[in-house]
Amino acid sequence: MSGSVRGSLTGLVRPLAFALLLAAGLPAAAAADALSDYVAARDKAIAQSITAAKAGKSGDEAVMKREEAAMKDLAKRLAAVLGPLKFKGLGAPEYSMHVFVYGESDPARQLDGLRFADKDFNTRIVVTPDSVFRTWLAARAKDEGAPAELGKGVKAAMTTSEFYGEAIGFDGGFFQPYMELPVAAAPGEEAYAVLGQQVDSPPGNTMPNEIAIVRIADGKAMAGITIAKLGAKPIAACEAVWKPFQTKADALQKAVEKDNKEQDPRWDEITKIQDEGSNAFRACFAKEAASQPFMAAAVKRAEGLLATARGQ
Repeated sequence: MSGSVRGSLTGLVRPLAFALLLAAGLPAAAAADALSDYVAARDKAIAQSITAAKAGKSGDEAVMKREEAAMKDLAKRLAAVLGPLKFKGLGAPEYSMHVFVYGESDPARQLDGLRFADKDFNTRIVVTPDSVFRTWLAARAKDEGAPAELGKGVKAAMTTSEFYGEAIGFDGGFFQPYMELPVAAAPGEEAYAVLGQQVDSPPGNTMPNEIAIVRIADGKAMAGITIAKLGAKPIAACEAVWKPFQTKADALQKAVEKDNKEQDPRWDEITKIQDEGSNAFRACFAKEAASQPFMAAAVKRAEGLLATARGQ
Protein backbone atom coordinates (compact mmCIF):
# COMPACT_ATOMS: atom_id res chain seq x y z
CA MET A 1 0.00 0.00 0.00
CA SER A 2 1.38 3.38 -0.93
CA GLY A 3 2.11 6.01 1.68
CA SER A 4 -0.47 8.36 0.20
CA VAL A 5 -3.28 5.77 0.41
CA ARG A 6 -2.26 4.75 3.93
CA GLY A 7 -2.24 8.40 4.98
CA SER A 8 -5.69 8.94 3.49
CA LEU A 9 -7.12 5.98 5.40
CA THR A 10 -5.49 7.10 8.61
CA GLY A 11 -7.03 10.51 8.15
CA LEU A 12 -10.46 8.92 7.84
CA VAL A 13 -10.08 6.43 10.69
CA ARG A 14 -9.00 8.96 13.31
CA PRO A 15 -12.06 11.25 12.99
CA LEU A 16 -14.31 8.18 12.85
CA ALA A 17 -12.78 6.71 16.01
CA PHE A 18 -13.09 10.08 17.74
CA ALA A 19 -16.73 10.35 16.66
CA LEU A 20 -17.47 6.88 18.04
CA LEU A 21 -15.83 7.69 21.36
CA LEU A 22 -17.74 10.96 21.56
CA ALA A 23 -21.02 9.22 20.78
CA ALA A 24 -20.32 6.59 23.43
CA GLY A 25 -19.70 9.30 25.99
CA LEU A 26 -22.84 11.27 25.22
CA PRO A 27 -25.29 9.12 27.26
CA ALA A 28 -23.10 9.38 30.36
CA ALA A 29 -22.63 13.11 29.88
CA ALA A 30 -26.34 13.61 29.28
CA ALA A 31 -27.18 11.61 32.41
CA ALA A 32 -24.74 13.69 34.46
CA ASP A 33 -26.30 16.89 33.14
CA ALA A 34 -29.81 15.60 33.91
CA LEU A 35 -28.76 14.74 37.46
CA SER A 36 -27.15 18.15 37.97
CA ASP A 37 -30.28 19.84 36.63
CA TYR A 38 -32.44 17.78 38.99
CA VAL A 39 -30.34 18.63 42.04
CA ALA A 40 -30.32 22.34 41.10
CA ALA A 41 -34.12 22.33 40.67
CA ARG A 42 -34.62 20.52 43.98
CA ASP A 43 -32.35 22.90 45.89
CA LYS A 44 -34.07 25.89 44.31
CA ALA A 45 -37.50 24.59 45.36
CA ILE A 46 -36.28 24.01 48.91
CA ALA A 47 -34.72 27.49 49.09
CA GLN A 48 -37.96 29.10 47.87
CA SER A 49 -39.97 27.24 50.50
CA ILE A 50 -37.56 28.27 53.26
CA THR A 51 -37.88 31.90 52.16
CA ALA A 52 -41.67 31.62 52.19
CA ALA A 53 -41.63 29.93 55.60
CA LYS A 54 -39.46 32.65 57.11
CA ALA A 55 -41.89 35.24 55.73
CA GLY A 56 -44.81 33.38 57.34
CA LYS A 57 -46.30 32.48 53.96
CA SER A 58 -46.07 28.68 54.02
CA GLY A 59 -49.85 28.35 54.08
CA ASP A 60 -50.45 30.81 51.23
CA GLU A 61 -52.32 29.28 48.31
CA ALA A 62 -49.75 30.54 45.80
CA VAL A 63 -46.90 28.95 47.78
CA MET A 64 -48.70 25.62 48.08
CA LYS A 65 -49.47 25.58 44.36
CA ARG A 66 -45.85 26.34 43.55
CA GLU A 67 -44.67 23.52 45.80
CA GLU A 68 -47.16 21.08 44.30
CA ALA A 69 -45.99 21.97 40.80
CA ALA A 70 -42.36 21.65 41.90
CA MET A 71 -42.99 18.16 43.28
CA LYS A 72 -44.44 17.02 39.96
CA ASP A 73 -41.59 18.61 38.04
CA LEU A 74 -38.97 17.01 40.27
CA ALA A 75 -40.61 13.59 39.93
CA LYS A 76 -40.38 13.89 36.13
CA ARG A 77 -36.77 15.05 36.26
CA LEU A 78 -35.79 12.23 38.58
CA ALA A 79 -37.59 9.64 36.47
CA ALA A 80 -35.54 10.82 33.49
CA VAL A 81 -32.32 10.46 35.50
CA LEU A 82 -33.14 6.99 36.84
CA GLY A 83 -34.53 5.61 33.61
CA PRO A 84 -37.30 2.98 33.29
CA LEU A 85 -38.12 1.30 36.62
CA LYS A 86 -40.67 -1.37 37.41
CA PHE A 87 -40.95 -3.61 40.45
CA LYS A 88 -43.10 -6.72 40.63
CA GLY A 89 -46.20 -6.16 42.76
CA LEU A 90 -45.53 -2.46 43.25
CA GLY A 91 -47.47 0.33 41.59
CA ALA A 92 -46.58 3.57 39.84
CA PRO A 93 -44.04 5.78 41.62
CA GLU A 94 -44.56 9.01 43.50
CA TYR A 95 -42.01 11.57 44.67
CA SER A 96 -40.86 10.56 48.14
CA MET A 97 -40.17 14.04 49.52
CA HIS A 98 -43.50 15.36 50.81
CA VAL A 99 -42.38 18.76 52.07
CA PHE A 100 -39.50 21.08 51.29
CA VAL A 101 -39.08 22.61 54.72
CA TYR A 102 -39.38 21.51 58.37
CA GLY A 103 -40.38 24.02 61.01
CA GLU A 104 -39.61 27.63 60.19
CA SER A 105 -36.36 27.39 58.27
CA ASP A 106 -34.91 23.88 58.24
CA PRO A 107 -34.67 22.12 54.87
CA ALA A 108 -36.50 18.79 54.67
CA ARG A 109 -34.41 15.85 55.81
CA GLN A 110 -36.33 13.21 53.88
CA LEU A 111 -34.50 11.23 51.21
CA ASP A 112 -35.66 12.45 47.81
CA GLY A 113 -36.41 9.68 45.37
CA LEU A 114 -39.19 7.79 43.64
CA ARG A 115 -41.25 5.61 45.95
CA PHE A 116 -42.97 2.45 44.74
CA ALA A 117 -45.48 0.64 46.96
CA ASP A 118 -48.02 -2.16 46.86
CA LYS A 119 -51.72 -1.40 47.21
CA ASP A 120 -51.70 -1.95 50.98
CA PHE A 121 -48.47 0.02 51.49
CA ASN A 122 -47.01 -3.06 53.20
CA THR A 123 -44.05 -3.19 50.84
CA ARG A 124 -42.31 -0.12 49.46
CA ILE A 125 -39.05 0.82 47.83
CA VAL A 126 -37.50 4.27 47.46
CA VAL A 127 -35.09 4.66 44.54
CA THR A 128 -32.67 7.54 44.04
CA PRO A 129 -29.30 8.11 42.38
CA ASP A 130 -26.40 6.70 44.40
CA SER A 131 -24.77 10.15 44.64
CA VAL A 132 -27.99 11.69 45.98
CA PHE A 133 -28.30 8.90 48.54
CA ARG A 134 -24.74 9.24 49.81
CA THR A 135 -24.97 13.04 49.99
CA TRP A 136 -28.22 12.71 51.93
CA LEU A 137 -26.70 10.19 54.36
CA ALA A 138 -23.66 12.42 54.96
CA ALA A 139 -26.01 15.33 55.72
CA ARG A 140 -28.05 13.23 58.17
CA ALA A 141 -24.85 12.32 60.01
CA LYS A 142 -24.39 16.05 60.70
CA ASP A 143 -27.91 16.59 62.07
CA GLU A 144 -28.14 17.73 65.66
CA GLY A 145 -28.20 14.73 67.95
CA ALA A 146 -27.56 12.27 65.12
CA PRO A 147 -26.11 8.92 66.22
CA ALA A 148 -22.47 8.41 65.26
CA GLU A 149 -23.41 5.33 63.20
CA LEU A 150 -24.96 7.52 60.52
CA GLY A 151 -21.49 8.73 59.61
CA LYS A 152 -19.93 5.26 59.43
CA GLY A 153 -21.38 3.98 56.18
CA VAL A 154 -24.62 2.36 55.06
CA LYS A 155 -24.30 -0.86 57.05
CA ALA A 156 -23.71 1.00 60.31
CA ALA A 157 -26.43 3.55 59.55
CA MET A 158 -28.96 0.73 59.22
CA THR A 159 -28.47 -0.12 62.90
CA THR A 160 -30.21 3.17 63.82
CA SER A 161 -33.90 3.96 63.78
CA GLU A 162 -33.07 7.49 62.57
CA PHE A 163 -31.96 6.13 59.21
CA TYR A 164 -35.33 4.62 58.30
CA GLY A 165 -37.57 7.49 59.32
CA GLU A 166 -36.07 9.75 56.67
CA ALA A 167 -34.99 7.15 54.09
CA ILE A 168 -38.32 5.34 53.76
CA GLY A 169 -40.77 7.42 55.76
CA PHE A 170 -43.59 6.40 58.09
CA ASP A 171 -47.00 7.88 58.78
CA GLY A 172 -46.36 7.46 62.49
CA GLY A 173 -43.93 5.83 64.86
CA PHE A 174 -40.49 4.64 63.85
CA PHE A 175 -38.67 1.54 62.66
CA GLN A 176 -36.65 -0.17 65.37
CA PRO A 177 -33.90 -2.40 63.95
CA TYR A 178 -33.22 -5.62 65.86
CA MET A 179 -30.46 -7.34 63.90
CA GLU A 180 -28.69 -7.65 60.56
CA LEU A 181 -29.76 -10.48 58.27
CA PRO A 182 -27.10 -12.39 56.30
CA VAL A 183 -28.00 -11.78 52.66
CA ALA A 184 -25.87 -12.39 49.58
CA ALA A 185 -24.95 -9.47 47.36
CA ALA A 186 -24.95 -10.01 43.61
CA PRO A 187 -21.78 -9.15 41.67
CA GLY A 188 -21.27 -5.41 41.47
CA GLU A 189 -23.77 -4.43 44.18
CA GLU A 190 -23.97 -3.60 47.86
CA ALA A 191 -26.82 -5.37 49.62
CA TYR A 192 -27.85 -5.21 53.27
CA ALA A 193 -30.90 -6.39 55.21
CA VAL A 194 -32.21 -5.81 58.72
CA LEU A 195 -34.97 -7.44 60.75
CA GLY A 196 -36.97 -5.00 62.84
CA GLN A 197 -40.32 -3.64 63.90
CA GLN A 198 -42.34 -0.45 63.37
CA VAL A 199 -43.36 0.87 66.79
CA ASP A 200 -44.76 3.96 68.49
CA SER A 201 -42.81 3.53 71.74
CA PRO A 202 -40.02 1.34 73.12
CA PRO A 203 -40.84 -2.13 71.71
CA GLY A 204 -40.13 -4.00 74.92
CA ASN A 205 -40.24 -7.72 74.21
CA THR A 206 -42.20 -7.44 70.96
CA MET A 207 -40.97 -9.87 68.32
CA PRO A 208 -39.97 -8.18 65.02
CA ASN A 209 -42.04 -8.66 61.89
CA GLU A 210 -40.60 -6.28 59.28
CA ILE A 211 -37.58 -6.47 57.01
CA ALA A 212 -35.67 -3.50 55.59
CA ILE A 213 -33.09 -3.60 52.82
CA VAL A 214 -30.67 -1.31 51.06
CA ARG A 215 -29.34 -2.13 47.60
CA ILE A 216 -26.78 -0.02 45.72
CA ALA A 217 -25.92 -0.89 42.12
CA ASP A 218 -25.80 0.58 38.62
CA GLY A 219 -25.62 4.13 39.98
CA LYS A 220 -28.86 3.71 41.96
CA ALA A 221 -29.57 3.33 45.66
CA MET A 222 -32.72 1.60 46.88
CA ALA A 223 -34.13 1.51 50.40
CA GLY A 224 -37.05 -0.84 50.95
CA ILE A 225 -39.20 -2.33 53.66
CA THR A 226 -41.80 -5.08 53.85
CA ILE A 227 -43.98 -6.74 56.47
CA ALA A 228 -42.90 -10.33 57.06
CA LYS A 229 -45.18 -12.61 59.04
CA LEU A 230 -42.57 -15.03 60.35
CA GLY A 231 -44.59 -16.71 63.05
CA ALA A 232 -41.72 -16.11 65.47
CA LYS A 233 -42.36 -17.48 68.94
CA PRO A 234 -40.98 -15.87 72.11
CA ILE A 235 -37.40 -16.79 73.00
CA ALA A 236 -37.27 -17.96 76.60
CA ALA A 237 -33.79 -16.59 77.29
CA CYS A 238 -34.78 -13.13 76.06
CA GLU A 239 -38.06 -13.14 77.94
CA ALA A 240 -36.02 -13.77 81.08
CA VAL A 241 -33.86 -10.75 80.25
CA TRP A 242 -36.90 -8.51 79.70
CA LYS A 243 -38.99 -9.58 82.73
CA PRO A 244 -37.11 -7.67 85.48
CA PHE A 245 -37.40 -4.43 83.51
CA GLN A 246 -41.10 -4.99 82.93
CA THR A 247 -41.71 -5.77 86.60
CA LYS A 248 -39.88 -2.63 87.70
CA ALA A 249 -41.69 -0.41 85.17
CA ASP A 250 -45.11 -1.85 86.04
CA ALA A 251 -44.56 -1.31 89.75
CA LEU A 252 -43.47 2.28 89.23
CA GLN A 253 -46.41 2.94 86.93
CA LYS A 254 -48.87 1.71 89.57
CA ALA A 255 -47.32 4.07 92.12
CA VAL A 256 -47.52 7.01 89.71
CA GLU A 257 -51.13 6.30 88.84
CA LYS A 258 -52.02 5.95 92.52
CA ASP A 259 -50.50 9.34 93.37
CA ASN A 260 -52.25 10.85 90.34
CA LYS A 261 -50.05 13.94 90.11
CA GLU A 262 -50.62 16.23 87.15
CA GLN A 263 -46.94 16.24 86.20
CA ASP A 264 -44.93 13.40 87.64
CA PRO A 265 -41.25 13.12 86.67
CA ARG A 266 -41.42 9.39 87.33
CA TRP A 267 -43.05 8.94 83.92
CA ASP A 268 -39.66 9.77 82.44
CA GLU A 269 -38.11 7.13 84.69
CA ILE A 270 -40.61 4.58 83.44
CA THR A 271 -39.69 5.39 79.84
CA LYS A 272 -36.00 5.06 80.70
CA ILE A 273 -36.57 1.63 82.24
CA GLN A 274 -38.54 0.51 79.19
CA ASP A 275 -35.79 1.77 76.89
CA GLU A 276 -33.12 -0.09 78.83
CA GLY A 277 -35.23 -3.22 78.84
CA SER A 278 -35.89 -2.97 75.12
CA ASN A 279 -32.19 -2.57 74.42
CA ALA A 280 -31.37 -5.59 76.56
CA PHE A 281 -34.07 -7.66 74.89
CA ARG A 282 -32.88 -6.79 71.38
CA ALA A 283 -29.28 -7.58 72.30
CA CYS A 284 -30.42 -11.00 73.51
CA PHE A 285 -32.55 -11.46 70.40
CA ALA A 286 -29.63 -10.73 68.07
CA LYS A 287 -27.59 -13.35 69.93
CA GLU A 288 -30.25 -16.06 70.09
CA ALA A 289 -32.11 -15.60 66.81
CA ALA A 290 -29.59 -17.44 64.62
CA SER A 291 -30.67 -20.76 66.12
CA GLN A 292 -34.41 -20.07 65.92
CA PRO A 293 -36.70 -21.71 63.31
CA PHE A 294 -37.94 -18.35 61.97
CA MET A 295 -34.46 -17.19 60.98
CA ALA A 296 -34.38 -19.07 57.67
CA ALA A 297 -37.77 -17.57 56.73
CA ALA A 298 -36.54 -14.08 57.60
CA VAL A 299 -33.46 -14.42 55.39
CA LYS A 300 -35.56 -15.85 52.57
CA ARG A 301 -37.98 -12.92 52.82
CA ALA A 302 -35.08 -10.45 52.76
CA GLU A 303 -33.62 -12.16 49.70
CA GLY A 304 -37.04 -11.92 48.09
CA LEU A 305 -37.25 -8.17 48.68
CA LEU A 306 -33.74 -7.74 47.26
CA ALA A 307 -34.80 -9.75 44.21
CA THR A 308 -37.76 -7.39 43.77
CA ALA A 309 -35.39 -4.42 44.05
CA ARG A 310 -33.28 -5.98 41.29
CA GLY A 311 -36.34 -6.03 39.05
CA GLN A 312 -36.73 -9.80 39.24
